[in-house]
Amino acid sequence: MIKYDYTYPTYAKILHLGMAGFGITAFLTGEFAEDGANSLGYLLHAYLGLSLATFILLRGLRGLAGSGPLRFTGWSPFSRQQWTTARQDIVLLLRRKLPERGMHEGLAGITQAFGLAVFAWMGATGTGLFLLAGPGIEPPEFLEAIHEVGEALIPLYLMLHVGSVVIHSLAGNSIWERMWKFGRSSRLQQADHLT
Repeated sequence: MIKYDYTYPTYAKILHLGMAGFGITAFLTGEFAEDGANSLGYLLHAYLGLSLATFILLRGLRGLAGSGPLRFTGWSPFSRQQWTTARQDIVLLLRRKLPERGMHEGLAGITQAFGLAVFAWMGATGTGLFLLAGPGIEPPEFLEAIHEVGEALIPLYLMLHVGSVVIHSLAGNSIWERMWKFGRSSRLQQADHLT
């Protein structure tokens, strides 16, 4: 059995925390934006969304130009190998067995790519809405419509991502701890894991 390294450097944890925190709070405050660009609710939603867009941009740059576990090379949601592995993962899950894969392989990789795409979509369309709208200026309807499409996909992504974390935890493989623990205990855990 292959032992996969699920340790994340601090910068990856900060990016994940920013995307999760700003993404979820922007999603939850979406209804506040209905009162128009002059309302406090709109500004709250907009600034949370712009913060999400910043973290998504940083994550994208790190994936394209960085090194380490966040690099996009070898992690394509469009590759035949990724989808073959994902189908194998689904078969294993249906047999009540947990797939053993690397960080971005199989179903986990497709789920993570889906989440990045949805949040990037929301960040880009939300930024467009913010820049094109203002007091007395209505944003383009098509941009509002495609922003709302992304809004409908966020609960699906959260269900898949959080659901997979719960399944791993119930199976005794608490990989969430490697993402959410900061500080000395996290470094000791990582060092123990690598030895």
